Order: sequence, then C-alpha cells, then structure tokens
Amino acid sequence: MPTVLIDHKALVRKQFAAQARKYEATVRFRHAEKAQPMIELAKPTLGDSVLDVASGWGFVALAFAPRVRSVRGVDLTPEMVGLAKELAKRRGHSNVEYEIGDAEDLPFEANTFDLVTCRAAIDHLDHPEKALREMRRVLTPSGRIVLYEFVAPPDPQKAAHYNKIERLRDPSHVRSLAMEEYQNLIVTGGLEEQGKVINLLRREFEPWMSYADASEETRKEVRANLLDSIQGDRTGLGPRVQGGVLWFTHTCVAWLLVVRK
Repeated sequence: MPTVLIDHKALVRKQFAAQARKYEATVRFRHAEKAQPMIELAKPTLGDSVLDVASGWGFVALAFAPRVRSVRGVDLTPEMVGLAKELAKRRGHSNVEYEIGDAEDLPFEANTFDLVTCRAAIDHLDHPEKALREMRRVLTPSGRIVLYEFVAPPDPQKAAHYNKIERLRDPSHVRSLAMEEYQNLIVTGGLEEQGKVINLLRREFEPWMSYADASEETRKEVRANLLDSIQGDRTGLGPRVQGGVLWFTHTCVAWLLVVRK
C-alpha cells in the first residue's frame, strides 16, 4: 500500500477547530487554565508590547492585556483566532489583536516585542527548536520570553506511556518533553533561564476529555490506559480514583528566558 503523508499542521487546525467549537460547552471547567505563573515571572509593565504565540482562545493574552501597552496573539487555527477576537471584544480589551500565524514562522519583524509568551504549544510542534528561534528573533535585545509547558516524567518508559495517552486523547500531540530536554532546547536556542515556576495542575478526567471533543470510544480507551497505569504510576501522572471520579496531575513548568549574552 502507498504511504500516506499526514500534514501535521492540518491535523492541528482540525483538532483545535473542534476545541474552539466546544468552548461554550466547556468554559465552566476552564478555571484551571491560569496565567498567574507566567505573570509572576514576566513582571509585565504598562510599557510592554507582548506577543502571545499559539494563543488559542486567548486566555494568556487576556490575562496580560490590563498590565501592558499592547498584546498581539497569533495562532495557527482560524477558528481559535475568531473565538479569541470575540472573547476580547466581550471583555472590553481594546489593546489586544489576533491573527493567523505559524509559531515556527512568525509573521513579524525582528526586534519587535518586549515580551513573548507561549503556553502549552511545544508538544504540538514538529520542530520546537524553530519556534523558540522565532520567539528569540522577534524579541527586543532586552526582552524576555515566558514559556509554560507540560513536562513529561524523566523516566523514558513513563514518558513514552505519558505521550501515548496524550496522543490518544489528541492526535495532534507530538511529544511532551522531559525537563532535561527543555533545558537543552533552551540552551541550543541561544537563551538562558532567569527564573522558573513549577505548577502541579490537578485534572478531572471528564472535563479534560471534553476540551478535546473526544469520541466515546476514545474516552473509554484513554480512561482504560490511565486506570491501568495507576499501579506503579507508569505515566508519572499520578492517576487516582476518588469518590468515583478519575483524577490525575500534570506537572507544568514556566520559564523566564532571556537572550544569552
């Protein structure tokens, strides 16, 4: 049989278009999506111009908007950009703009932004090193980057199981990196760490699956994999059943990065 080549960016657009359509049905669960660790690290000022990369529905951009001069959000998925524009309008933020764009090929001039933010995008990229180089390129010489990502466990077998579950839930997931891999990515990207916040994000299974607009068959398969991993915590997610509800914990890390001198 001929090999079928999958356009990964098309897969990302398809997956996140579905999430954009599900937003109104899932918004009540989205209180866990906090930008506070990013704000604490960035220490934004009213003079800052901000670029939010892979902005999704815009919650990071909206969190920064009252604290800075301007925010530009860029995302690969047109439906997400449309949703973000609608939410910014609803919430009365006049200093926020959004456009369609690729994290690996940002549509901006060099040395444009004082602050670049990016949350939960690296795991969806084929070439995360390109995205980090692009963030550095559009940054002013004295600017900073705040990167917030889900981190896989250091054990390779656990990390493989972790990423298998993430891909079952969301086929556009490529791979969450372990801490050491992120650190290597930062160094090879010509950046250095000036601060870090570790955040343990407690997840309830059903809302987490709802964000991805997963089928019932997929829900059952992901749930079975999580339950099977409880003994020995074979995913590093610490899954547990409490009161009949399946919970687990994502380890997230926010980094404050600057250009290495």
